[in-house]
Amino acid sequence: MKSLGILGSTGSVGTQTLEIVRQYKDKFKVKLLSASKLSPALFSQINEFHPEFVYVAKYDKNVNIDSGVKILYGEEGLKELATLDIDLFINGVSGIAGIKPTYYLLENNKKLATANKESIICLGEILKDRYNEIFPIDSEHSAIFQCLEDKNRKNVRRIILTASGGPFFNKPMSEFEDITIEEALNHPKWKMGRKITVDSATLMNKGLEVIEAHYLFGYDYEKIDVIIHPESIIHGMVEYVDGTILANMSNPDMKIPILYAMTYPERWENHVDYLDFTQLGSLSFFKPDFEKFPLLKLAYEYGKRESYFPIVLTVADEIVVNKFLKGEITFIKIPVLIEKIIESLNFKTPETIEDVINIIEETQKMADYITV
Repeated sequence: MKSLGILGSTGSVGTQTLEIVRQYKDKFKVKLLSASKLSPALFSQINEFHPEFVYVAKYDKNVNIDSGVKILYGEEGLKELATLDIDLFINGVSGIAGIKPTYYLLENNKKLATANKESIICLGEILKDRYNEIFPIDSEHSAIFQCLEDKNRKNVRRIILTASGGPFFNKPMSEFEDITIEEALNHPKWKMGRKITVDSATLMNKGLEVIEAHYLFGYDYEKIDVIIHPESIIHGMVEYVDGTILANMSNPDMKIPILYAMTYPERWENHVDYLDFTQLGSLSFFKPDFEKFPLLKLAYEYGKRESYFPIVLTVADEIVVNKFLKGEITFIKIPVLIEKIIESLNFKTPETIEDVINIIEETQKMADYITV
């Protein structure tokens, strides 16, 4: 039986992981559950899965919890979490909160499956040599992971990430000024958290995935392409120098890449809708519009500059998207403010986790003073 540590257990990736555990109760044991705080959802998971450990960022000692569960919390609890004897950790934490857990887990040589692209990007300059042990959960990077043939990695011409185009692919740019929060959160294909859904609407999510792919797989940006594929059936492709293209295809369902990461190198039956080619109709592909979605272009540019730029881009995006979700700025101002924040800052290339955290904190402080 494989033991699991699930970080972000009450979020989208976490709850879907637990759906798989329910399907294979005799194969997986949840040893750790983790969330930002104690909540009714977390208590419900504790009562169902009976973990040995629970980690929360902040813990109220006045709250009663099952005496059989050890509570870990704060910085010291996070460090202890990363030393636990657990077969596979799954990082479903959203945003930059996932950076420290990723760092401590990799430092302790733990097996990690992650959907937290922010941590891969922000730690890329200091930990990329350890990324070959990571199982990606994002559908696109899982697709590339599955299509890369170890014996032929040097013969890759390019890797291709697909994007659905989000809810505004067909919307005229002249109407972007009037986009509402509700419209931005209405993704046509994927059910995700609020922040990543807005990122999909701006195509920033795909831009971050480009940088993530660079660090995960070690290919230059010139070998990483993005195409718009509204049907979201092909999740990623690898083209080899002989002209052969391997594609990963399935219905859009996050439980597929999650289960693959949980069972690698095996493949187990999944409770999903299997792909019926006779019902698909046609598959369509388009070049991304960099004028309409400038953040994708910015991600390439700042990714190539490396150093601290991918970190600041990641943090600025999280800050600005939150401003949009609070109604403080309009949708069309998101790329403007992100670029303004990045260009106002200057740091040395990070060499340690302390450097990375300092860049994050200083960016957060500066962002409060920058407006559009």
